[in-house]
Amino acid sequence: MPEWPIGTALKAVAGSNVSRGFESRPLCVTRYRIDRAHLMVAAGVSFFIAAACVLVAFWLPKNSQLTEAISIIAASVAGIVLLLAAVLNLRPPTVLTLDPAGYTTRGKGDNGTWKDVEDVAVADGMLRFTDTAGNVTGLELNLVDRKQRAELIRDVYDRLNTANGYRRFDPTA
Repeated sequence: MPEWPIGTALKAVAGSNVSRGFESRPLCVTRYRIDRAHLMVAAGVSFFIAAACVLVAFWLPKNSQLTEAISIIAASVAGIVLLLAAVLNLRPPTVLTLDPAGYTTRGKGDNGTWKDVEDVAVADGMLRFTDTAGNVTGLELNLVDRKQRAELIRDVYDRLNTANGYRRFDPTA
């Protein structure tokens, strides 16, 4: 027997109009990670540092305890730097976290609630949140993956509209 997708099975049991009024994208915690281009630069720098450490580790003569210790330290640093590059590329750091209550940016650690956001602007490659106190939190959009930039802006406006009664913000304006 073929396996049916969940939505099809649900429609068969509950009727064909089961998906009406169902939010296609729930507003849960969403993390936007740094763009791969920035990670590739970090990986390249890591490889250069590791290569220099390996050269130091293997080219130093092993005739004294000091040079042997330096070689061990240099080899350890090379291993740590390569491990760090691998971890960064396998799990890129989060640039912006959106949740039902608010947002948190990485770096400065700025955060705010959706109810306190007075205005959102996208200009000059920056996403700027202005709160009721007049404080501005900015995020460079080039840090976010190119494929996710439009989704990020739409997600921010969806969350603001949800927090403010579905009528306050329009991303097309």
